[in-house]
Amino acid sequence: MSTQSKTMPTIDLKVFVRVVAAVFSISSATAFVFALLRLLKPELFYVEPRFGSELGIHYFMTGLMILTSAIGFLNSCVVMNRSSAHNVGRNIVTWLLLDSLFETSRVVYVFLSEIVLKGKGPLQIYELLISAAQYLLDSFLYCQMILRH
Repeated sequence: MSTQSKTMPTIDLKVFVRVVAAVFSISSATAFVFALLRLLKPELFYVEPRFGSELGIHYFMTGLMILTSAIGFLNSCVVMNRSSAHNVGRNIVTWLLLDSLFETSRVVYVFLSEIVLKGKGPLQIYELLISAAQYLLDSFLYCQMILRH
């Protein structure tokens, strides 16, 4: 009588790194598009125009999000496209640290747009829901990468 394992099958680390990098790149690209839309079409995110310090906060957080999401996207694309022999050790740690920079910026971005600037435009709720879902997935995968690596 043979005993069958009740554990879930595991994905090879080399494949898992590429899958996580793909998910992170999609997340970064989504954040980049929303931030670019917020910069070019603020009326989609705010019912009333921003003035004074609110306008400064708007430009600061949008610029920060564009920068960090571009870094996150490029970083994940590098991980997806380099050889598996280079996706080890310090390279993985650097990738995860740069991704955490993006994720931290995203949390600040969402907090500022929701709480401080009180965005109520037609795209605001979609951005919030997509950001929350992607943040939860990214955080789960981030933890998995730490545990597996």
